[in-house]
Amino acid sequence: MINLWFFLVLIIALVDWYAVFRDLYRLRYLTKPLVLILLIVWFSRAGGWQGSGMYFGVALIFSLFGDIFLLKGLLKARPGFFMWGLVSFLIAQIAYVLGFNQPRPLLSLPTLGIVIAVCLVSFFNGGRLIQILKAKPDRKSMVLPVTIYISAISLMLASALNTLLRGDWLPPAALLSAFGATLFYISDSILAHDEFGQPIRSGEMLVTVTYHLAQVGLIAGFLFHGVPLWIPY
Repeated sequence: MINLWFFLVLIIALVDWYAVFRDLYRLRYLTKPLVLILLIVWFSRAGGWQGSGMYFGVALIFSLFGDIFLLKGLLKARPGFFMWGLVSFLIAQIAYVLGFNQPRPLLSLPTLGIVIAVCLVSFFNGGRLIQILKAKPDRKSMVLPVTIYISAISLMLASALNTLLRGDWLPPAALLSAFGATLFYISDSILAHDEFGQPIRSGEMLVTVTYHLAQVGLIAGFLFHGVPLWIPY
């Protein structure tokens, strides 16, 4: 799982964080997609496409598309790309859900408890966001797509947290997956409230850092679940 490509992911992620901190949006044309490209290479070199890993690979590819559509410079020129980015990440979330539920887990009271807990969090967090969108005439068209996306990422979070209860997932792999999914949910919540509600101080930096750590956590969790720890190249 740990190889040269993993360290390159971390290095370029740090460069991207610096670009965000300094508002070097032109540099981010390179660094932002490169993080996901290297993540895909790392995943591929570690043998991640086997079995249910296909879904995780698809999630990474559509996350890359989403990152490109949501580049700050492109959004200034083409605001409509935000919707394309949202759709790309929606497909990524669905792919992650499918990946985490291979094979289909058995229903149990603890599993139901996780689903209820995530639903409650999303009800209050997402409900507030939906009310903000409804209050703005120019944002009302976003209510349905944002609601669909909230549902998808909530299901992804619940699926990842459920690995903590599954016997076929090693505890370290399940913890990494739960960590990644939780950060992904936090990252997208910050992005949504920063975009549609009140601007959040250092919002872009918070979104970027939590997003990169989320993707690394999700992929590391899956690789730890089914791939040897050390691969030299």
